Amino acid sequence: MQTQGSLQESDLASLLQTMQSERATGTLSLEAGAESCSLFFLFGHLFHATGPEGDGEAVVLRALSWTGGNYHFDPRAKLPAEETIKSSPVELIAAAEDADQPAAVTAGIASATPSFHTIEGQASGVGDGGGGSTPEPSIWNPVASASDQSPDTSAAWTAPQPEQAPEPATIDSWSTGKPAPETAPAYAPAEFSPTYAPVTPAPVAAPSRQSGTERTRPAASGGPAGAARTSSMGSLPIPSGHVQYEGLKSAFVDFPRLLRTLRGDRHTGFIRLSSGAATGVLLFRDGEVVDAEAGGDDPSHGEEAFGIFRRQMDTGEGLLDVVDVDVDTVTSVARLLTGPPLFTGLLARFVNFPALLEYLAEEKLDGSVIVAGDDQTGVILLKQGGVLAAYTAQSPAPQTNTEAVAALASERSAHIEVRGDDTSREAIDAEALLSRPS
Repeated sequence: MQTQGSLQESDLASLLQTMQSERATGTLSLEAGAESCSLFFLFGHLFHATGPEGDGEAVVLRALSWTGGNYHFDPRAKLPAEETIKSSPVELIAAAEDADQPAAVTAGIASATPSFHTIEGQASGVGDGGGGSTPEPSIWNPVASASDQSPDTSAAWTAPQPEQAPEPATIDSWSTGKPAPETAPAYAPAEFSPTYAPVTPAPVAAPSRQSGTERTRPAASGGPAGAARTSSMGSLPIPSGHVQYEGLKSAFVDFPRLLRTLRGDRHTGFIRLSSGAATGVLLFRDGEVVDAEAGGDDPSHGEEAFGIFRRQMDTGEGLLDVVDVDVDTVTSVARLLTGPPLFTGLLARFVNFPALLEYLAEEKLDGSVIVAGDDQTGVILLKQGGVLAAYTAQSPAPQTNTEAVAALASERSAHIEVRGDDTSREAIDAEALLSRPS
């Protein structure tokens, strides 16, 4: 959409339509003479509005009556944590049309806790005629956002009908929630916490595996020193990247539609779900899910992990992050999570760490070096033997300097593992998996 313009050319009703159809996220600022207000959107849904005289839905009703002025949209603005909008744009527009006297709107703004129960009543009454139009579904969970009835506002505005390519029939069956109850609000936006910072959750066993598994370090192999041996290092840290969305409440996110959105955007990066003591990660390259990890000390990967991730999303109790990273990093993280061990069970105090990195550089290894210290784990991602990224669990920002990881290797009790590349792994067919019962 245009980031700025005149309300005479595009009034607020049409802007709301555009924001919803384009699933825009950001702040829409409006000015009309001496009046002004700000509307906040997340994935196209209006969840908060504020103005000089108050907050909430009454601010939107007042702005819908403005016939002149200017607007400016900032997609990079920091979003607030408040949630003051419960009605859908369709309902707000219908209420604004029915509000013949501006004084009614002013009274609503003056109230500390504005109530718009009449909006829902009016919407239901109009919708009974069957002439209403349904807003374009978003990534929000149908349980939280579905509306049984929509007001007939076709005279002034129709719900967004964006053009999009036909999708396979199996996608229509993607649904993570139960049908909305009769009293479900037309729109209940997700909790958004811009200050949310994911913490490292306490490890738990994957649901499909035996619970109570204790964290294990690579132990010395009974065979020759450095011989490859299958051993779990537990859930490994992954590098940070550019955060698109942070702390989204999973209860309000339609998981299948989120995957379709990321595929349409050709997203490269990962989504991370923190759900209580559990965590999960899906890796994306050009919109396709290339790998997954879910569980705790002995995490699952691939299709099994995707299923665990999906079930965790179904509980609606987690917080979701959408993060961008480059293609090389995604590829290297996939190697880190699932690559075969080349050297494992190495006691760091017996290893010349710089010489090890020099050897791997000579071998032009595509893989990773993992150092499990006393309190945290460090990782070095390698591409053709060169250092692509080095980071630790407490400092996940990727660096080319390996000093932080080398410091962990200097701890007397530290262990080292070197992993290679598993070229036999294929991308995950998310569409096929979502067509199966969870």
